[in-house]
Amino acid sequence: MNRLLIAIALFLPIGMAAQDLEFGARASVGAEYRIIKGLHVVYEEEIRSTADFSTAGAMTNTLSSIRTTVGITYKPIKYLKIGIGYTLINPWKASKEIELDDGSVGIYRGFWAPRHRAYLDVAGLYRLGDFQFSLKERLQFTHRTDPEMNEFQSTRDAFGLKSRATVKYRRFKDFQPSLSFEIRTALNDPWGSISGSAKTNKGGRTYYSYTHEGYTHVYNNRYRGILGADISLGRHHSLEPYVLFDYISDYEIDTNGDGTRLFTATTGYVDAFMLSLGLSYVFNF
Repeated sequence: MNRLLIAIALFLPIGMAAQDLEFGARASVGAEYRIIKGLHVVYEEEIRSTADFSTAGAMTNTLSSIRTTVGITYKPIKYLKIGIGYTLINPWKASKEIELDDGSVGIYRGFWAPRHRAYLDVAGLYRLGDFQFSLKERLQFTHRTDPEMNEFQSTRDAFGLKSRATVKYRRFKDFQPSLSFEIRTALNDPWGSISGSAKTNKGGRTYYSYTHEGYTHVYNNRYRGILGADISLGRHHSLEPYVLFDYISDYEIDTNGDGTRLFTATTGYVDAFMLSLGLSYVFNF
């Protein structure tokens, strides 16, 4: 516990130095069923939230999403593990403006526009003494169903690659701390070109003419550090507390719905930092 508190204290100054720091929390409950040796079925329910601080210093917790995952993992040999799965992501909207049937604007509160995600995992494992090293590659496909999504700013059918390196200390049977570093790469984000001289619209915003050129932008948009531990509570039960530090660098294109204008105010890489505390419980049978 003391080591966990020290780690949190080390992460905080880094985040505080950022221009945009967010706090989050994650909790999940899962089950893993062994069909035969090396072949398992996995199931997980996860809830994510964010924490906002008002000007008065009070903290307000906001539900971010609920995620349901089902999958299969297979370990054909000692040093290799593969898996496939599906995740249903239900984002929560605390206050979303929507257009009503009479043309007026209303406020919607609830789950909105679920996302569907399929993934393929390939992980290499190697143990050296009391340490286990692993490298996991995840190729994922996410389909967004939001009917109001601007497809010149976001990709409706997004492909991404996650690469995670982990070292785990396995000397103790019931407590195994770990440290991970992960890079996420966007494989088909929107891209385009600008032309002509700067113009100004009636609202006083400056913009350029913009031509959408498809979904060809490939870049690293997320870096993560994860400090956690696997805690065995018996033959069938395990807990995993963790601290996640997330650096996000998304390329945002501020263009209108028909893709004809590119505003200069928020175009380019936008950085954000998030510090999240998480707890995962798994039942094995």
